[in-house]
Amino acid sequence: MKKILITLLVWANLFGAGQVGDKAVGFDLPNLYNLDKKISLNEYKGKVVLVNLWASWCGGCQEEMPIFVELQKEFKGSDFHILLSTIDKEPKNAVAFLQSVDRERVLKSVYDSEKILPKAYRCIGMPSSYLVDKSGTIVEVYVGSIDEKHVGKLKAKIKSLLGE
Repeated sequence: MKKILITLLVWANLFGAGQVGDKAVGFDLPNLYNLDKKISLNEYKGKVVLVNLWASWCGGCQEEMPIFVELQKEFKGSDFHILLSTIDKEPKNAVAFLQSVDRERVLKSVYDSEKILPKAYRCIGMPSSYLVDKSGTIVEVYVGSIDEKHVGKLKAKIKSLLGE
């Protein structure tokens, strides 16, 4: 029994989602809307960031994206930012989907063709989101889509992290 428990703990540590308390994994990836330019997590140092791993073919991702657009609009002008990272094979598919829900381009997205971030964050499901505080520490992990029922708790956490 002890061996099974130890094995499960090791497995969870190696293959589980990025953990609360972990430092957010830095990255420098192509901007989805302009692949010649890069977006770096370092640009958001000292800010509260929701890093979201998504794909245009993911049903849960499609459901939560309009919520993220409204959330980013609500916190416009604050130190809160949503930073998306798509793993679509073709960036044009991700762009087409985002343009259908985010015509004003309030959300920033990177193109992760090599799936670097899902590996680095030990992502176990799509979508996955990681709320990162101003010091760069993961304070919340959300596996699966964030829906209307859960967005209130997320807003409260963001406001708390912003000191509001």
